[in-house]
Amino acid sequence: MVPYVFQLPQPGTIELQGREKQYLDFITETQLLDRSLWEHFVAVYRTKADGADRGWRGEYWGKMMRGACLVYRCTKDARLYELLRQSVAALLAAAEEDGRLSTYARVCECTGWDLWCRKYVLTGMLHFCDICDDPALAEQILDGMERHLDCLIERVGPGAGQTEITATSDYWLGVNACSILEPVLDLYRRRPRERFLAFARYIIGTGGCSGGDLIALALQNKKAPYRYPETKAYETMSFFEGVLAFYEVTGERRFLDAVLRFAEQVNDTEITLIGCAGCTHELFDHAAARQTRFIEKPTQETCVTVTWMRLCARLFLLTGEDRYAARVAQSALNALYGSVNLFLQPGTIPKTGERLPPLPFDSYSPLVQNRRGRGVGGLKYFDDGTFYGCCAAIGAAGLAVWPLIRSLRQTPQSAPVLCERRQGGCVAFTYGPYVLARDTAKEPGDLSRPVRPCYRDGALCYTLLPCAENETVRLRLETEDGPLLFTDYASCGKRWEEQDGSVSVWFPARRRLLCKRQK
Repeated sequence: MVPYVFQLPQPGTIELQGREKQYLDFITETQLLDRSLWEHFVAVYRTKADGADRGWRGEYWGKMMRGACLVYRCTKDARLYELLRQSVAALLAAAEEDGRLSTYARVCECTGWDLWCRKYVLTGMLHFCDICDDPALAEQILDGMERHLDCLIERVGPGAGQTEITATSDYWLGVNACSILEPVLDLYRRRPRERFLAFARYIIGTGGCSGGDLIALALQNKKAPYRYPETKAYETMSFFEGVLAFYEVTGERRFLDAVLRFAEQVNDTEITLIGCAGCTHELFDHAAARQTRFIEKPTQETCVTVTWMRLCARLFLLTGEDRYAARVAQSALNALYGSVNLFLQPGTIPKTGERLPPLPFDSYSPLVQNRRGRGVGGLKYFDDGTFYGCCAAIGAAGLAVWPLIRSLRQTPQSAPVLCERRQGGCVAFTYGPYVLARDTAKEPGDLSRPVRPCYRDGALCYTLLPCAENETVRLRLETEDGPLLFTDYASCGKRWEEQDGSVSVWFPARRRLLCKRQK
């Protein structure tokens, strides 16, 4: 096993700071302690709810369990631990006689999102093992996960009567199914059965995709991810988390090289100023270059934000390089914090305009002249008419990853400065790690008009102002056309149902104008 430079802090050992504590408290009270959610998420394993529409309801339990366990590391909330313990026991009890845990009936298993959902069973259970204070329960979980995985290994593979893993889903060329690699290796670390490592080697050997070898493409380093045979950002990054886990288990350097090169390509060609990817829904699409354009449809999916954070966090823990921690901060303090639905605004189905009860996270984040609350990512309904979404289920993990990584950083952080960013004839502004934005609910104005900042002695002319509710930064920027209000992006657009506000990070730019020296 390859040693880590850092280990995640043990539960209750870190000191939480202002905004991160506020958001962790919010998500604990409004989501993670909601017993009815956990009951819904377990029930779909009993009713096989995903078989009829080849859905992904089975992902919700594991996604939220992983996030809740990471939140517990931050807060050591005894109420949360007890509810998680009960939900783990309930899901273990829902296993079939041979140990199979699936939301698909056997007649349609290994299709659609079945392996993706089974991956999240492993993920959620193994994250609970990390915080479990009952050795007997931990062993029971591992026994159950062995049987759960054995059922899959018997069915999936290159042998006679088996189904190739890249053929177990007709979505995204099987990359979603191959992303089970990470928790397979996580189980192998705890239960080093040769059949688990052999299954992982089989997945690695497929290259993760029926349309081409993603590992080879990353190693060649000639094509950016938006030119891969499939371009689903979340699933592709999740697969490369598994490739990194394979390196950690085997020490085979080329797999680390593949992940390092992939991560740099993503950072250079996809990650926008707010720390997310995807200006075409949730796809890799050269978003770093496209981020300055007005795009009508929702962009910058929260699932993508959190998965990028997780990949960077894992690279930071492994290498100790602060650049990866800085990327976690960029995503957390901007895209992720901006998505927290702190005022519980309702959601919307774009095609129909139907208004939905609020979820704790907004699924998408605007960059240029657009509003929040414009879609619910991964929306699926339950039998009783209630619903949930993928971004709502994954968000808690991101809220916890940031303070856990922040507590390990050893690089001193410099005092914030206002650094102008120009790209493609547009301008944006940052203040330290915070991306700034204009919000027409805070100050009405035409967001399509050019912003021409004023300078004095080569520095931007601005005045810091007292922060309003939920703000981290508020300032008045001097421009040729008069002063403009900018605040931290994460605080903008949050009351989308109550206020007709649009948000923009990027603005058309023109020539600079030097401020006259004050007498």
